[in-house]
Amino acid sequence: MSTLLDPRASRRVDTQDFSAVILVGYGENLYPLNEGTNVLSKALMPVGNVPIINIVLDWVFAGGLTDILIIVPPTAEAAISEYLAQTYSSFSHPRAHITLKSYTDGEDDDEQDGEEERAGTARILRRFRSLIKTDFVLLPCDISFPSNLTLASILDKHRATPDAVLTSVFYEPTEAVRESEESMLVGYDKYTNELLLIQGLDTVEEDLGFRMALIDKHPTISLSKRLLDSHIYVFRNTVLDLLATRQSKELSSMREQFVPYLLKGAWQDGLGHRWSTILSPPRRDPLAGALARSITTPYNEVGTYATLSTPSSTGSNETPLPDLRHPSAGDQLIAFKAEVGKTGKSARKSKQNTPIGWTCRVVIHRPEEPVVEEKPAQGKGKQNGKAAAGPEPEVLIRANNLAGYWEVNRRLIRSVGAANAAALAAGVAPVHHQVTSGAQHVGAGATATTGGTPAAAAAADAISSTAQISPDSLIGDGVRIGDRASIKKCVVGRHCNIGKGAKLTGCILWDWVTVEDNARLENVILCGNVRIGEKAQIKDCEFGPGFEAKPGAVIKGERLVAGQEV
Repeated sequence: MSTLLDPRASRRVDTQDFSAVILVGYGENLYPLNEGTNVLSKALMPVGNVPIINIVLDWVFAGGLTDILIIVPPTAEAAISEYLAQTYSSFSHPRAHITLKSYTDGEDDDEQDGEEERAGTARILRRFRSLIKTDFVLLPCDISFPSNLTLASILDKHRATPDAVLTSVFYEPTEAVRESEESMLVGYDKYTNELLLIQGLDTVEEDLGFRMALIDKHPTISLSKRLLDSHIYVFRNTVLDLLATRQSKELSSMREQFVPYLLKGAWQDGLGHRWSTILSPPRRDPLAGALARSITTPYNEVGTYATLSTPSSTGSNETPLPDLRHPSAGDQLIAFKAEVGKTGKSARKSKQNTPIGWTCRVVIHRPEEPVVEEKPAQGKGKQNGKAAAGPEPEVLIRANNLAGYWEVNRRLIRSVGAANAAALAAGVAPVHHQVTSGAQHVGAGATATTGGTPAAAAAADAISSTAQISPDSLIGDGVRIGDRASIKKCVVGRHCNIGKGAKLTGCILWDWVTVEDNARLENVILCGNVRIGEKAQIKDCEFGPGFEAKPGAVIKGERLVAGQEV
């Protein structure tokens, strides 16, 4: 029997209804981390000695998705490709299918302007639409997720609303990062969870006006200035067909241009009905062609079956291809005559009461209220003890600027401290060494620390017995720490050298950093290959790759790159 017909032969059936698309940017708001020699890509920035893209990839895998497209700048393609090959190989992740593409690898635009490397997110997504065959979730590479927000829950909410072409995630940021993010006005219907409006607050005038079409359809619209866009979008595949109808010069940011443009169509009858043929086309009957040719089909029903079997796009077998041609004056006149009946009244009015057939939805994540536990009274006649603060609420954070990157690492340090404190209470000694070879993510309430490994033993030999390391610190592999050095609330990368008597508090050190003897550092980010001279005093600073601080230097509140001097 032929293998093709053998029912016992195993067949690989791909039942995935979603894929993931991760966009990697240049990190324009991360100066000076993105300037200097040997700059790391934003996707490879360390969070707890693990590249931040690990957080996103592991979150996607935990949500059940295995088909992932990563689009990166040309300058970062080689480094990210090498890292993915080592960390997410076919041996460690046999079911994963990760495709890496550079900005310049996509399809040619209708208008070539030589700026493919700096194109906006919407334009980049359009150029790679032929690689996206299913509905998909669009993600940034620089986000840290709370444990109570899973990709599976977001996808389930999208599946539960069959008319949704978009489900986006908005969140309330922490006060530490709120001022660094662009404030926006978000309008949504809290009863239907429909997203209706996104507008930057800098464009909002004193008198805010709304169209009556929006008020008529959603009389209970809720407005908020506290929400931020997480750039997590679940799209129906047909959105790519609508994106293809837009000219390149009209495309830039998904959040600033395309998504607000899509939201208008969800409540404006004219746009909504016009786009319905693209976004929510009639389902194609696989037997339509046969029924149209059947001798048993009445002649007057043949046209109905022929209409249902319209050509489909490469992205979906249910979606008619959009007409990319610009209509001529004659085409517009013919269309106008078709819309106007014998009475001279436009046929559009009859569609006003017809449902559009597709919507845009929203998932809002807010931090849970912290649990406050009241300590019992210590003795008879004594007042009740003070209320003890519970664990810190988990939040969603984007590390797309310095404030966000600081906050992600600080919360990681606090979670490590809490885990080690619990270990101490259980009689287990805290462990500071971290496994950096795997794809482990350190999140709230969990650490990637481990004991008893060869790497940890080797690192322990290089740490002086008189050095002091707090339980809320992480130390990478191959680190050398001199006598009487003090490290508190810090993340120290691999192969760093901390001199004798050095004191570090609240610092983030990338790989291959050198801190010489008796230096004092507080609230400092040191990128790779930074060197801090002997007895230097550094506070509230960020130094780019390769920067060198001279011995005895006193620097406060500066952002410097290699070659600069104070």
